[in-house]
Amino acid sequence: MFSINTQFVVSESYISGTDHKIIIIDDAFNELDKIINYANNTAYYQPPGKDGTLYPGSRDEMPAPYYHAFSSLLSRVFPSSVEHQVARCWLSKITVKPDQLSPMQTMPHYDSLLREDMAAVHYLSGNELGGTNFYRYRNSKNLMLSKNDEPIILEMLKQHQSSKAKGYIEQSNEVFEKVHSVEAKPNRVVIYSGNILHSPSVTARVEFDKKSPNSRTSINSFFKRLN
Repeated sequence: MFSINTQFVVSESYISGTDHKIIIIDDAFNELDKIINYANNTAYYQPPGKDGTLYPGSRDEMPAPYYHAFSSLLSRVFPSSVEHQVARCWLSKITVKPDQLSPMQTMPHYDSLLREDMAAVHYLSGNELGGTNFYRYRNSKNLMLSKNDEPIILEMLKQHQSSKAKGYIEQSNEVFEKVHSVEAKPNRVVIYSGNILHSPSVTARVEFDKKSPNSRTSINSFFKRLN
């Protein structure tokens, strides 16, 4: 069930005005229908927040064979000189309704402040349920955040709270500028740096029931580049 399609197609997308590259892998895995069946009928989803993050939905950790397949995919996509270590692969369904979000969930987020930490989204649903948007904090010159940016991050959080934003962020607002978007496509994997502000796009067609065929479903993986 969890094996890569060796005929996958890789493309690259650059965020405008930067040298940051987003890697896009289409037709990444074999037997997508079986992965979707696992997501809908086998996985045991924990309530929101049980994974220890602010992800606005239910999650279940993927089994070991998916970790092995995802690691194999990375080995084929990156040059042989680049080593990596997979930290976590979460099967994720957005289940928190827009009016139930906490203030922190109404803004784009970063996964890590370390440059070597990477993130990936394996879409199981299509763009009608939303892809991924990338943002820049308007008062920062840098797209990527680091541990040295703690004062900027605190200022960003304060400004966001003052804005009293509601619902899932989808476009630019007074605090954040949307700088790039990647469309979702079933069996597409998108890889990017975890220290860039980003947020799932949540369209009007999304239903916030994990049992619904219109639940936004993805596998969110996190890994570290070791060199």
